[in-house]
Amino acid sequence: MIEVLIISCFIFVAIIIFFFLKFRYNKYVKYLNNNSISLKNLLVINNEFSFYTNIRNFDESHTYDNSISYNNISCEDFLIYQLQYKKYDIEKEIQKVNINKINYDKYCTKISKIKNFGEYVENDPKLNKSYLLKIEKKLFSKNLLKPTIDFNVKIILYCAKINGDIYQKKTENFSSEHILLLIKRLNNKNRDFYNDKGIWDSLCRVERGKVSNKMRFSIYKRDGYRCRICGRTEKHDYLEIDHIKPIAKGGKSTYDNLQTLCRRCNKNKGDSF
Repeated sequence: MIEVLIISCFIFVAIIIFFFLKFRYNKYVKYLNNNSISLKNLLVINNEFSFYTNIRNFDESHTYDNSISYNNISCEDFLIYQLQYKKYDIEKEIQKVNINKINYDKYCTKISKIKNFGEYVENDPKLNKSYLLKIEKKLFSKNLLKPTIDFNVKIILYCAKINGDIYQKKTENFSSEHILLLIKRLNNKNRDFYNDKGIWDSLCRVERGKVSNKMRFSIYKRDGYRCRICGRTEKHDYLEIDHIKPIAKGGKSTYDNLQTLCRRCNKNKGDSF
C-alpha cells in the first residue's frame, strides 16, 4: 500500500513538473515571437522567397519471379525503360529542384547576415537570458525554410520464389545529373530507332524480362502445351515462349504478342515477323 502511495506521489510530482516546464517554455516562445529581432528579420526574408513544394517522387520497385530475368536486368536498365514514359514529367521536377537550389543559395546568403541573437524589442529582466537565447536559436532553426534541393530516383529490384517469398534484392540511387544524361541518350533516336546501342539493349532486356514464370505457364496453358507452328507437345520437344512480333522490331511482352513454340521452330523463326 505504501509503495503504491509513493509511486502515485512521484507520478503526481512528475506531472506538475511537466506542466510547469511546458508553461515556462510557452511563455518564452510567446515573448520571443513578439520581441526577437532575429526572428523578425527571418520572417521578412522568408516572405521574400518562394520555393517549389511537393516535388513528385519517381522511385520504382519491381519483383521478378525468376533469377534469370533478375540477374540480366540492372537497376539502370529498369530506369531507362521507365524513362521512356516518364522523362517529361521527371524533367519538369528536376527543373523545379534546380530553381529551388539557385534560390536557396541566395536565401542562405541573406540568412547568414542575421547575427543579432539576444537583441529584443523590449527586454524582460525576469527571463533567464541563457535559456532565452537557447529557445531563440531553436525557434530560428525551426522557422528556416528547407526546400527540396536534391532530386534522385531509387530503383529497387527483387527476386522472389514461386510462393512470393523474396530472397534477393538490389538497389541503386540515380542523381538528377545521371538521369538527364540517360534522357539525352534516349532522345538520340531516328523515329523508332535508337542510335545508342546500350540504350536499346537495356530496353530489350527489360521488355524480355516482363515475361514472368506465371505469364509463361499461362501462355502454355492457353496454347494447349503445343507448338503453334508444328503442333509438337512438351512430351516431344522443349517448349519456349516466342514474341510473335520480335522485341528487336518493337514487339511487346503482352499476351496477344506471345505464343508457344518448340525450340526448333523458335530457332528457325528467329527475328522474323
